[in-house]
Amino acid sequence: MRNGAVIVNAYWRGGDECASMISGCLARRGIRAPLVRAREITLDPAKGLLGTHPLDFAVYYDKDEYLARQLEAQGVRLFNRAESVRLADDKMLTHLALAGRVRQPKTIASPLFFSGEDDPAITERIERELGYPMIVKKCYGAFGRQVYLVRNGEELRRMRSYLLEEPHLYQQFIDCGASDIRIITIGGKAVCAMKRTATVPGEFRANAELGGIGERIELTPKLRRIAEKASRALGLEYAGVDLLWDEEGYLVTEVNSNAHFRLIRTVTGVPVDELYADYILSVLEKGERK
Repeated sequence: MRNGAVIVNAYWRGGDECASMISGCLARRGIRAPLVRAREITLDPAKGLLGTHPLDFAVYYDKDEYLARQLEAQGVRLFNRAESVRLADDKMLTHLALAGRVRQPKTIASPLFFSGEDDPAITERIERELGYPMIVKKCYGAFGRQVYLVRNGEELRRMRSYLLEEPHLYQQFIDCGASDIRIITIGGKAVCAMKRTATVPGEFRANAELGGIGERIELTPKLRRIAEKASRALGLEYAGVDLLWDEEGYLVTEVNSNAHFRLIRTVTGVPVDELYADYILSVLEKGERK
């Protein structure tokens, strides 16, 4: 029997039922893949895979690039692969990888800063090119919690001071009425779509973790094409692609390598976990590892 795992964050406390659902789907297909916290895996690149979990493959539900690369160095087949996780987890790398492939909001990366004094000219350029309101994002984050809306120069300067020593970016605000679109892709193919809408007064983020609700929408050829192009550009075998829209069409805002699917499964009726398990099984049966 193949020896696999669904790897979750080192500090996981059981809140993400999606990982458990994938593990169960694989078990029903005769594939052993229990939940394993990242801290339970001990690796020494010089000596090989150590500890109690020598793996053939893993569904990588974590964002730890270092662990992912060490596992791949030992021949473990990851879903998603380490490089794809790296590109998707860093919002600026995502933007760069998608540039020229799909439409995106205008985006400016904050220059790396280690010490000294900030240059006011940088803030002035951001104001001039993006205007207000604008979006500020940490390059690393999840569930919308590291995404901020700034409405004027005072808020921008305060936010810039707060984030100055962290990788972050500034982005054009696209007004969609506190809504967005989430599309799930598996094996580079779009399988379902929903519209998410914020329900908390004053909230501009539609993430389910922040109170957003979902409704099924048609997976049109245009939506399908954009989502598939974005996920393939990052090499993602499983992805959640987030879109906004304006008078010219759709814009990709983020692509998630370990997107939660409970809400979209509920509102669309599409068994995302079953489809993902079937895809993993098909890859393993082909003997593909690298």
